[in-house]
Amino acid sequence: PYDENCVNAAPADNTDLCYVDMKRHARASGTDGGFALYPGDNADGEGSIHCHGLAWGDDDYDIESRYKGNNIFYVSMYDHLYTRGYARNVPGAPMCGCLDKMPVVSRSDCTQVDVTELWVATFTPSN
Repeated sequence: PYDENCVNAAPADNTDLCYVDMKRHARASGTDGGFALYPGDNADGEGSIHCHGLAWGDDDYDIESRYKGNNIFYVSMYDHLYTRGYARNVPGAPMCGCLDKMPVVSRSDCTQVDVTELWVATFTPSN
């Protein structure tokens, strides 16, 4: 259903967009600085905005950190793009990035993977 789902769908509103600091990510905004302010909410402001973060541990060997690629793929490509059709960024901001590069919002959904690994080893003695 790519042709049906990936069509710039209106997002489920889960936050209030406060402002975008253009200095945070100059490549996304195409400027050296400035602010875009969004004082209202919904019809009185920015419209429907959906914000979703991802979380993993600082230790690269931590199990949640090792599966962060699965988390990023699931949220961005499967759940948001393929299933819901979300395919746009806030003007002047990147579509995806670290927290210090993103717009300031009132809240965000967040997904962390919960992983259970199961290892099975067999030993075949040699003659």
